Amino acid sequence: MADESDQEMQNPSSIDGEDNTQMDQEIQNLVTRLDEHDAQLEKKKEVLENAMWSDIEALNKDQNEARKLRQGLLHGSGDITSSLESASQNIANVKRWLMDRNALESDDDDQYQSNNFSVLIVDDDRIVRETNRRFTGLAGTQKQLRMEFQEAKNGKEAVYLHLAGASFDLILMDFQMPIMNGIQATQLLRQMGVKSRIVGVTSESDHQAFFDAGLNNCIQKPLNPAKIAEFLTVSKKRKRIGTASQA
Repeated sequence: MADESDQEMQNPSSIDGEDNTQMDQEIQNLVTRLDEHDAQLEKKKEVLENAMWSDIEALNKDQNEARKLRQGLLHGSGDITSSLESASQNIANVKRWLMDRNALESDDDDQYQSNNFSVLIVDDDRIVRETNRRFTGLAGTQKQLRMEFQEAKNGKEAVYLHLAGASFDLILMDFQMPIMNGIQATQLLRQMGVKSRIVGVTSESDHQAFFDAGLNNCIQKPLNPAKIAEFLTVSKKRKRIGTASQA
């Protein structure tokens, strides 16, 4: 009777089977990494909704390359005639591509983060919030900022957002709102140590109580991109000074 070593020598396919299993696992891991890369690009494209088309086009190109590599990995692993050598080459190519992209994205993310500009729009009127968001987005795009927005329907929601850990470069705060008005919200935010630039948006002629609460500036309704642009510039400059002081 042949011993076990003789059986393995007579049946080398068992060794190949182990190699294929390991390679299939590595392929699956790389497919997962490509899927994660794809998802990150989708997220960036959402943020870049108002950015220049060239930025969107570059992300689309990167995304298409990732999807082609993913398809090549899966197609190759399912092809009976494909050799271990060609599969290994596919794996090496994908690893190299992912390493190159990670290196590039670390540089891109620095620039990406420096151009991010977050705005909280606080107003009880949905149409006004949408209008202010659109005008602020237009002003930000003209200054090549990547705008990020959140909204609150009253001052209490704005305070809760900060209690939950949110922070913003600029807060557009309405004056008259139910539950908690702009003056009350501004007072609480300053007491909490919020350093964001808070710009009051009001049709009232008397702004002194608003400024006494900790307001930085005030815009008379109705808003337009030109009015908002001034505060995007000032806030961005302050942000750069703050970043430099931390270095």
